[in-house]
Order: sequence, then C-alpha cells, then structure tokens
Amino acid sequence: MLHHLGGSYQTIPSPWADYTVYSFPDASRVSQSHRQPVMDAMNGIIAVNWKATEPHWTAASSPFESKYSLIFVYDHTALAAFSVYRVLDVAGCRAVYRSGTEVLPAHQGRGLYGFFTSEVLKRSGAAEQGEANVLYGWRTRNPIVWAANAKICDKVTPSLLNEAQDASLQAACVEMCASLYPGRELELPAMIMRGAYGHIKHHRQAYHGTASLVDAAMSRLIPDSADALFSVGYARV
Repeated sequence: MLHHLGGSYQTIPSPWADYTVYSFPDASRVSQSHRQPVMDAMNGIIAVNWKATEPHWTAASSPFESKYSLIFVYDHTALAAFSVYRVLDVAGCRAVYRSGTEVLPAHQGRGLYGFFTSEVLKRSGAAEQGEANVLYGWRTRNPIVWAANAKICDKVTPSLLNEAQDASLQAACVEMCASLYPGRELELPAMIMRGAYGHIKHHRQAYHGTASLVDAAMSRLIPDSADALFSVGYARV
C-alpha cells in the first residue's frame, strides 16, 4: 500500500468506503525504492486500457519528476486508478495540464475520473486567488475523455462541437504545448499532435451522445491512431 512508500504525501478524504486516496503534490517525494513498483502498476493499468507495445512511463520518462503531481486511488489490495497532472503558468495565468489519468475497467463507472478532475482543479489554486476559471489542458484521442473535459469548460479549442474559435485560447494552446512538449509542433487550427501515441493504441468502443459527435470529428481530423488532439479550455473552478 502507498502508505508504506515514505515521502511526503497527503491523504485525501475518499467519497468511497472501499478506496483510499493519496496525493503527492510533488511527485519527486515518492521514495526512490518504491518508484519502480508504482510505475509498474501504472503501466499495468495503461496496458489494460490501451494496446501498448512498450511501457508508457519509464525511468527516462518518469512520472516522479518534481514538475508532476500525482493522485493515487487504491482499493484494499492494489492500485485501481491514478492521475498525473502539472500546474504551470501560461499566458501570464495559472494553468493545469492533465498528463495522464487511467482507471482499471473494474473500477470504471464509479465517478473516479470526475473525482480526479475535481481534485486537480482544487489544487490549481485558482479558487483561492478568486478566479472563476483556470486554463485547463489535455491531450487525447479518446472521445469520452475529450467530451468529459470539454463539458467543464466555458470555451475550448479546438472546438469540435462549435465552429467558433477563440483566438486567445488558440494562442494559449500553442504556448502550453511548447512548454510541455518542446520541439513538438501543433497543426493549427485543429491542434493536431502527430505521432503522440506511437507506442499505445486507443481501444475503440461504441460511443453515445456527445462522445459520438466527438468521435465523428476525431475520425475525420485524426484517422491515424498515433495522432492526438491537444486541447485547452477555460475550466470552471
């Protein structure tokens, strides 16, 4: 269990009796001796949710760098879900970026993704500063994830469901991408990142409601399974 990992972490009150939630605002505080088992568990969840040809998180691309923050959800025996995120400044404003969130299928449908989203927005510090919203970024080719994140935003770019584009958001999207992924180009105005997922492939499924509309747009914009959309919105806090 994570409380044996040492380091500096916070226990977050869990809405569920059968889950324990731990937060590392500074991911580098996870003890060195426990990083590999935790990373293996994270990669194990990714390998279930995606068709993975190699591990996503590695020693060379580690989730335990100080630039990251981590939230782990454990059931009574093992890691059930996790979220990796970053807090940064973009366009002179506080911003958050969802670097990766995964939930094992057996634990999906219980609101864990929405819980992670709420906790990440709390930790952006925007509410304490009296802000009504915060710049909020994510990269995905999963229509359900895109729709869920867009739903909490007043505006979002690229706008898959509304032809109106926001120039300031487009500029923030380019700046955030350049900060997070130096040297990686975005194709404007669709904010396409080519080759983002060369080592993992999204499992397609039947989509309904808004997600089906997003899926149609993604199928048109990024038919190659390795490509992703980089999105930024004004998330309500």
